Amino acid sequence: MACIINASTSNGLVNSADGSGIVKLQSAGKTTNALAWVNFNGTGTVAIRSSYNVSSITDNGTGNYTVNFATALSDANYAVACSSRPVNASGAITVLNGGYLTAFLQTASAFRVQNQNYAGTTADTDYAYVTIFGN
Repeated sequence: MACIINASTSNGLVNSADGSGIVKLQSAGKTTNALAWVNFNGTGTVAIRSSYNVSSITDNGTGNYTVNFATALSDANYAVACSSRPVNASGAITVLNGGYLTAFLQTASAFRVQNQNYAGTTADTDYAYVTIFGN
C-alpha cells in the first residue's frame, strides 16, 4: 500500500514498498507524516490549488465538499485537520469540519467536509485546507 520507512525500536531502519507512490514515515510502526492534504477553492467551480494524494474535490452544494483520495488509505481510522478562510477575507469566522454533517462520510477513499460561518450557516469558502493523518 505504500513506501514505508520505519524507525523500528528492534530492527533499526526498515524499508518496504509496494509501488503505490504513497510515502509513510514511521516511528515504531506509527505513521508520522500526512497521508493526504489539499488546498482548494470552494467557491464557484471548485478547484484544487495544490495537493498530495488527492485526486479531486466534489462540490456537494453550498459549503459542502468531498475530498477524494488518489490512492485509498489502509482504512477509515484516520485523523483529519481542517481549516478555512472566509470568502473575500470578510473577517467572518468560518470552520471547515466533518462532525456536523447529516451525511457524514469518512472512508478509506474519501472524506466529506462542510464549511460554516460564525452563525452556524453553511457557506462556501475561497480557501479550504484539509490534512489527513493515519496509518
